[in-house]
Order: sequence, then C-alpha cells, then structure tokens
Amino acid sequence: MKPILIIQNCQIESAGTILDYCNQNGIQNQVFHSYYNHEFPDLENFYAVINLGCPTSVVEYQQHDFLQNLYAYVANIVKVNKPYLGICFGGQILAKVLGASVGANKVKEIGTYEISLTDKGIEDSLFNNISTPFQAFHWHGDTFQIPFGATLLATSKDCHNQAFRKNNAVGIQFHFEAAIREVPLWCDAYSDELRELGMTKEKILEIYQDNFETVKANNFQLLENFISTI
Repeated sequence: MKPILIIQNCQIESAGTILDYCNQNGIQNQVFHSYYNHEFPDLENFYAVINLGCPTSVVEYQQHDFLQNLYAYVANIVKVNKPYLGICFGGQILAKVLGASVGANKVKEIGTYEISLTDKGIEDSLFNNISTPFQAFHWHGDTFQIPFGATLLATSKDCHNQAFRKNNAVGIQFHFEAAIREVPLWCDAYSDELRELGMTKEKILEIYQDNFETVKANNFQLLENFISTI
C-alpha cells in the first residue's frame, strides 16, 4: 500500500493525532513541509493526501510562493480525483480551487464548538459511527462557501459551512487532529487573537481537555473511514 501524504503548512500546526493514528495502525505516511518551498512530491507515490491548517488566509495565497505552489498542487489532486482531506486552511484552499469564495466568517471560532451533521453528512461514509452533534476544536477567522456541485456535510451555529465533499475531495473547517499537547503552542503563537476575543489560554485548554478524548476518538474514526473508502 502506498503511503498517505500529509502536507504541513505551518511549523506549529502539525498533524497531531493523525500521526498518532498512523503510528498505532501501521499506516505509512510522509509529512511534507510546504513552507520550506521544496518541490512538491510526485502524487503517483501516494494513495491519499491530507492537507493541514495555516495561519495565512487563503485570500492572500497569491502573496506567498509556497501557497501558490500548494494551490497548483491541490488543483492537480482534484484533476486526477486523488482522495483528499483538507483541514481548516486545507479545506478552504480546496473550496478556492473548486471555484468557491473564501472570506471572513461572521465571528472567529477559537476553542471547542459543537457541530452537527446534515442529512447528507449522516449518509456520507466519512462520518460513519460518528454521533451528531459532536464537539471539535477550532481556530479560524475565515470560512468557505460550498463549491458548485459539492455537498454540505456539517454545520454549526457560528459558522454554517463546516464540511463538504465533491467526488473524492473533502474539506472540513474544524480540527479533529489538534493534540492537547500542542494547543498551548497555538495559544502562545496566536495570543493576540485570544486577547481580541477576551479569551485566555487557560480557559481554552480547560474546555478542550474536557472534550479531548472524544475528539481524538472521532478523529481516529474519521481517518479509519477515510482510509477504508479509498
């Protein structure tokens, strides 16, 4: 079996519990750090791609060489219909590639929020054995519109478009993969956003800690579903 390609677009936003799942289940993977501006690997060497978050807005992707390269790479993934899971920024850039707009959400979602599957989401194999509603970690100010021909899979109170699918490509807005051991790094790196919303690192961690084991279990289930349907 070919390995999964995991694209990391920011030094502190790693694959988190995705790597835990791969290690526990013997899933071969390669982490590619796009921000080093290396040449992207040959898609033929992988059977699926997981694209992670990035603090830079998709709206500004043309201002950064590595994000221009990433955009072209995702466009090629879509063209060949390679299985793709885009998380937060990874979902937003997928939406952009598919012709949908990406822009500021009505509020920034930072912390743990409840998400509900749509009827189509309940039917989608990606969410098999994941109960709705569920909790997930978030850290984003932007949101994606649903591309033409794609299906809305999940929604929430403060950000309506939380997940969509088009063919073998899925974009999700939330972070199932955020490891509790790494969230403090996010809080320190993006502390200005916490202050802007009147939130504290301690509160973010307290609430996520209460939900982490369930979020991690859901991430493992989603990955099992993603891999088993390839």
